[in-house]
Amino acid sequence: MRTRITELEAAHKEANAARDALMVATNALRESEERYALAMRGPGEGLWDWNPITKELFLSTRLLAILGFDGETVRTTSHDWLKMVHPDDRDSYQSTLIRHLKGETEHFESEYRVRTRNGEYRWIRSRGVAVRGVNGMATRMVGSLGDITESKRREAVLRASESRFRSLIEVAASIIVVVGFDGRVQDFNREAERILAVSAQDVVGKPWRQVLGDNLGASFEQWLVLARSGLQLRDHEGVLGNRVVSWNLAPLDSEDGIVIVGQDITERRRAETALRQANDLLEYRVAARTAEAEAARRLAEDANRCKSEFLANMSHELRTPLNAIIGFSDVMRLGVLGPVENPVYGEYVESIWESGTHLLSIINEVLDLSKVEAGHFDLTPEVLPLVPLAEQVIRLLQEKAMRQRLELRLAMDSDPGKVRVDPLRMKQVLLNLLGNALKFTPAGGTVTLGLGRDDDGVWIKVADSGIGMNPCDIQRVLEPFVQVDDQASRRHAGTGLGLPLAKKFIELHGGTLTMDSAPGQGTTVTIRLSSAVCAC
Repeated sequence: MRTRITELEAAHKEANAARDALMVATNALRESEERYALAMRGPGEGLWDWNPITKELFLSTRLLAILGFDGETVRTTSHDWLKMVHPDDRDSYQSTLIRHLKGETEHFESEYRVRTRNGEYRWIRSRGVAVRGVNGMATRMVGSLGDITESKRREAVLRASESRFRSLIEVAASIIVVVGFDGRVQDFNREAERILAVSAQDVVGKPWRQVLGDNLGASFEQWLVLARSGLQLRDHEGVLGNRVVSWNLAPLDSEDGIVIVGQDITERRRAETALRQANDLLEYRVAARTAEAEAARRLAEDANRCKSEFLANMSHELRTPLNAIIGFSDVMRLGVLGPVENPVYGEYVESIWESGTHLLSIINEVLDLSKVEAGHFDLTPEVLPLVPLAEQVIRLLQEKAMRQRLELRLAMDSDPGKVRVDPLRMKQVLLNLLGNALKFTPAGGTVTLGLGRDDDGVWIKVADSGIGMNPCDIQRVLEPFVQVDDQASRRHAGTGLGLPLAKKFIELHGGTLTMDSAPGQGTTVTIRLSSAVCAC
């Protein structure tokens, strides 16, 4: 009986102990459930609770909101969840999950894309841990899920930026070396590999002196000091092996080192040296040519002075006897002191007078041309009517025209009015032009002196029906001492000064002289005097 009582007392104590343990466990479970419920309603990552045996999956309100769903917590299955995972991410997700369920990893963590309510896929990071039974088998798995779409986007942008930066570094035609403040090489591009004849694989992580040697000397240590203070270095020229390099340095934004950019300027320096040598040679040649030009100028001045002296002497030495020859022959020709009895002598006298007059005109033309070209010729302009001057020239040449059986006429399209010209030189111009026209026009032809006025000023035209010339020869005959070299022209003597001198006289008046001609169709010389020299 006593033994029975003892057993009952022991059983009672065990029952009381079990009751107390149950109460403690119940309180702990209630507190745990309260903490879990609060966490499930939290604003951060969403929570999930999964039963690997029944496949039942519990999703929190926050997790549903991440996926675009409204409402409170929901129960679903892991099969339905897997359908929401992006097809490209399912294998990776399942592999990571299975490894954790087998106990191969302490925690479960996976990043993958999940389809949201509106059909959009968003990146999430899911983390959790399995609750295991006495046999180690997972009986429950709880964890959290967060939206990392924006983080993934930033990572993609960063990767693209790094890729572009890497591409730029690799294709850059400059040495680019990144060195940390610890003095070790962090990056090394292809141009650096080419210039320094080493591979990036062999130098990254090594001290800079092993890579660049002593080519940079103490400068590099100074560069590091500059970089630490946030300063930059530009266009520091140095020698790297047998190459001349221009160095630029700047601290990295990450403040853990510097980026060194070296531009190989060897060829530029060679080109600059060659350019300096070429410039020196050019300066020498310019100086030599200048000296030659100066000597030529002095020689030309001497020649011009000699020409002037010659022309002055010619003017005096030739004109004096010519004036006597022309004067006396004219007296004999006109029979002032009595007739020349012998007709042959009369012809001789006529030839002497004509030849003397012709020679004097040549001398005068040469002197006039030399003065014009030297800029020493001065006009004496007067305001006068142009028609009487033209009529006077026609009268002077009319007898010659009749001897050659040519028609010489004056034609006026409109009244040219008055002009401000040097009458002597304008008369000389018209005589030269009409004389040429008469010389190169066959018998039976016509020579016309035309006058008129329009909005551009006064114009004068000398037109003939003569032999004409090739248009390509016009520019040549306007040059001094030039004559067209053909059989028809050679039949007519001349110095080649009449047209050039006429052109220069017209230009001194501020006008222009142009020619139009064709073989067998005659020649037209047009003079235009601008409105500035026309007096109304």
